[in-house]
Amino acid sequence: MENIITFASVTHAMKARELLRRHRISANLIRTPAKLRRGSCGYSLVIPRQFAQAAALVRDNRLPYRHMFGDDAP
Repeated sequence: MENIITFASVTHAMKARELLRRHRISANLIRTPAKLRRGSCGYSLVIPRQFAQAAALVRDNRLPYRHMFGDDAP
């Protein structure tokens, strides 16, 4: 399974991507895959490496996210 963090809005996803880039963590912005959507559409970050660190940064900086999916998801 890919390491993905889902967001309700593209703005929140972009803020999270910028935070991760400042910490040298690669993240790709995508539309949330249909199988992961819960109701409305949304945007997600696919994080190929350092997922545990990325998840901690998003949580610690209180960026609003919907769900985290991946091997090291909290």
